[in-house]
Amino acid sequence: MMDFVLNKDLAGLRKKFGFERIYCVDLIEPKDADDLKRKTSKDDGLVVVRANNAVLRGIFENKRVDIVLGLESIEERDDLHYRKSGLDHILCGLANKNGISVGFSFYDFLNARDKGKILGRMMQNAKLCKKYKVNIVVASFAKDKYDLRLRNDLEAFGRVIGIDKFDNTKVFKLKENRDIKVIE
Repeated sequence: MMDFVLNKDLAGLRKKFGFERIYCVDLIEPKDADDLKRKTSKDDGLVVVRANNAVLRGIFENKRVDIVLGLESIEERDDLHYRKSGLDHILCGLANKNGISVGFSFYDFLNARDKGKILGRMMQNAKLCKKYKVNIVVASFAKDKYDLRLRNDLEAFGRVIGIDKFDNTKVFKLKENRDIKVIE
């Protein structure tokens, strides 16, 4: 299993935490559609995007995006009869078609105010991803060494969400026609 982090200094801690590889990635947080297009046009590695309501559909239509994070925290409140988890069947279809993976960040869960709500939304998103055959990435996305978790902890977190198989390497296989460079 591999892990993705947001800090280059953490890549050397892979053996200590039980990972085969730890990749450092840059997180893109677009403000609007033009900003998303401008930031994903550069070919500088794995493209990880934090989702927001303004560009949600555009993120899933962009073939340059590799992983989408933070879908659970887009909406502040749930509706009366259903959860607003940020993902639906239409976005899952686009993700499957464009080879986009949905990421579950343990860092986001760890630092959430309402952990129960976020966990429930993650569970719903995992069910949708399994139903529509969208690749799932479970990683720490840590910013410092205190946010890193052991491999077994991330696997247990994935099982709680409802993910059976862990294959973070599939992110690289989905984009076979494009040369993916990882920032290290």
